[in-house]
Amino acid sequence: MQNASSPAAVVFDIGGVLSAPEGAVPAVAAALYLPVSTVEAAYWAPRDAYDAGGSLAEYWDAVGARVGLDLADRAAELDALDARRWAAIAPQSEALLAEVVTAVRERGSKLAVLSNAPASLAAVVRAAAWSQPFDVLVFSAAAGVAKPDPAIYELVERSLDLPGEQLVFLDDRPVNVEAARARGWRAHLWRNADDARERLVDEGVLVG
Repeated sequence: MQNASSPAAVVFDIGGVLSAPEGAVPAVAAALYLPVSTVEAAYWAPRDAYDAGGSLAEYWDAVGARVGLDLADRAAELDALDARRWAAIAPQSEALLAEVVTAVRERGSKLAVLSNAPASLAAVVRAAAWSQPFDVLVFSAAAGVAKPDPAIYELVERSLDLPGEQLVFLDDRPVNVEAARARGWRAHLWRNADDARERLVDEGVLVG
């Protein structure tokens, strides 16, 4: 059972929180036989539009144009690689998540994901074994809006049927954390799994 101070739900970001901070960029660079330094800016420049629901073809065309390659014939392959890498849980995060899953179930709380992610990544995450204990999975591409827009936080609140004050949130981007706090969420900047565990102990999710 929850006590009065315990949150009713814990909400995780994926990229840089549950998955490794470097994400898929090194793998994409290797697949293109290019240095990470060449690919990184090209990868991220059109990413916001893709995460918000843009098409797979348009995204990889934009990446290719920035690195001087025609990626039309490789878009599906690269996108599958991209989704697999982002959906892979980092070992330290996996251990923390297992602990949180046990704790929230014992307390009768809920688990949610809130991620800026394209449809392909969302599909891989939904099928992954690690996501099965989650009650709610909210992805920007499906929502048509991305963090830090207040509308996507409101969507999580509606999906969980809970007010922001009852949600603990972990995200690796300060702007997303501040947007959550503006809605009353108990939001914390992710630094690493050990630090996150301390924050979750402070919030009454985990026992120290």
